[in-house]
Amino acid sequence: MFFFSCKDPQEPGDLNLRIKLMYGDQPLEMFKEYSYPVTGEKLNFTRISFYISNITLKSTNGDIILKDIDYLNLTAAHTDPVTGNGFEYLLRDIPAGNYHSLDFGIGVPVSSNAMEPKDFSSGHILSNSAEYWSAWKSYIFFRPEGKIALNMETTPNTNFALHLGGDDAFRSISLHKSISVSENAVSNFDIIIDMNNYFNGQTLFDIRNTLQIHSLNQKPLITILADNLVTGIR
Repeated sequence: MFFFSCKDPQEPGDLNLRIKLMYGDQPLEMFKEYSYPVTGEKLNFTRISFYISNITLKSTNGDIILKDIDYLNLTAAHTDPVTGNGFEYLLRDIPAGNYHSLDFGIGVPVSSNAMEPKDFSSGHILSNSAEYWSAWKSYIFFRPEGKIALNMETTPNTNFALHLGGDDAFRSISLHKSISVSENAVSNFDIIIDMNNYFNGQTLFDIRNTLQIHSLNQKPLITILADNLVTGIR
């Protein structure tokens, strides 16, 4: 007589990404005043949104791609800071188990960025022409907007829009943290984006001389901001 033991396959679980905006050591709240790094001008934020791509969980058993691309607008989730959970992004039906890294890109991968909104069906996340620079032939990867006090102003009244786009602005992020996905349960995973670093992560961005990113000759400035952004994601 032979006895066989078989283990039932595990049920999947869900992973809730809680994306929280910070400004230095403070939770970031839209329309609230903060100080620009080093130079000290008062500023506030009115919008922060971006494309996220190639969301991947990594384990010793291999990689699992959870989402190829999506567009996240964090603005409303940071207008009322009561919950403190930031923007919650739920990824469903993930194999239960332990993972050691979450990887993703900020922006649109080269192959998709070579296309235009008209190349996608109306329901596709890349069909939105409002998030596309036709002159640059690129989507807007990362979109922070707000107001800043310049020229002896006491309150922020001058608009800034320091958008990132173009293939050179794409950045890959790898967060090496332990992640446990449990069967039939929701596991939370926090991602911090520090917008103070966006201005002064590796290099202090001279916002006094550049309030808007809108020209192809500004690519060196986009590189500064993109590299700064990477230092603020953890």
